[in-house]
Amino acid sequence: MARINLELNELQAFLAVAEKSSFKAAAEALYLSQPALSRRIEKLEQSLQVRLLERTTRSVRLTEEGAHFLLHAQNVVDELEQAMSGLSERAERRSGVVSIASIPSVAQHLLPAALAALTASYPALCLRVFDEGAQEVLEQVLAGHADFGINLIGAEDPNIDFEPLLTEHYLAVVRHDHPLATQRRLNWEDLVGERLIGVSQRSGNRLLLDHHLASLPQRPRIHYEASHLQGAYGMAEAGLGVLVVPELSLTPAYRHQLVGIALGKPAVSRTLGLITRSGYQPGPAAEQLRTLLRAQFAQYRARQAAD
Repeated sequence: MARINLELNELQAFLAVAEKSSFKAAAEALYLSQPALSRRIEKLEQSLQVRLLERTTRSVRLTEEGAHFLLHAQNVVDELEQAMSGLSERAERRSGVVSIASIPSVAQHLLPAALAALTASYPALCLRVFDEGAQEVLEQVLAGHADFGINLIGAEDPNIDFEPLLTEHYLAVVRHDHPLATQRRLNWEDLVGERLIGVSQRSGNRLLLDHHLASLPQRPRIHYEASHLQGAYGMAEAGLGVLVVPELSLTPAYRHQLVGIALGKPAVSRTLGLITRSGYQPGPAAEQLRTLLRAQFAQYRARQAAD
């Protein structure tokens, strides 16, 4: 079997000249000087021991041998590019990492199903989830530690692209035996005098509530405070008072002891969305996860509309 002594850059140089019919245009397309391009063509012709191009001061055209070789050279380069693309995809599926930052309510309620679906396509992919508060989620995305995030803040940041997915209202959550548990709807004035359970003032939810309720003539007083919603839910399950939370956080796991009651006057809501660093393009696996999350949010919206 004859040894093939050709280099890929020589084939690419030949294809570029054949396409452009010009050494100058081909050199510009390949970001080469014309002498460097000429050396590649000469080396290719020496290896093949045939002349591939007829060159004059005004034009370049393929010889008969060059026209014959062009078809095979193009096929070789196309096949090699497809093989390299396939290897890149296989390598990503085998050893890639996708990192996502998410507020806890989404990480607990909607994210797991999307991760399970992604694993079906990328069975060996490493998945990393940062389930943090809103500010921490934003910082993880801005620092590049997460491919993207799900958050209620970031829309105003010039370095963040924010894609809204869901606008949800806040509920008053009480234990089933609480005096308010039979109510279908409450106003904020109905909670004056109740013992409220809240989360830390560093929480995105707490900041949002404080902002919206600052104008109320009378505001319910927070008697119990937890750093995270899990702790606050524990207090509500113990019957300590009324917890005000976004509706997504009231998962089925809590509903066996707790009931959520719609809140109005003023109605308070938050918008959740995908956040990505401006200009950042996630890889195929991360992009598929974003698509799966959009579908999960769409299904959740449909269920809420049906209830």
